[in-house]
Amino acid sequence: MVGMLASLIIAGIGIGALAAMIMTARSQYASVARLIADSRGLAQDREFLVRMTSDAHPASPLSFARLRRIPQRSVKRVAEPRVPSQRVAA
Repeated sequence: MVGMLASLIIAGIGIGALAAMIMTARSQYASVARLIADSRGLAQDREFLVRMTSDAHPASPLSFARLRRIPQRSVKRVAEPRVPSQRVAA
């Protein structure tokens, strides 16, 4: 009998939790709809910005920036100082 009563109590609590979740989802529907609309608006803004920035004309291959060559510096490796081994010292 106690087991049956405990089962009914647990089932009732589960149904109450499910009802609370449904009520919360219904009350937050407007907020979720606004978030989705904002997300769509931001996606449209991103698409617009990409379209505006990607329509730039490519630089001419004969432009000054391409003709000028950056000088390359040669880098020489410096040999690391060798530490004499203990065998040589002995």
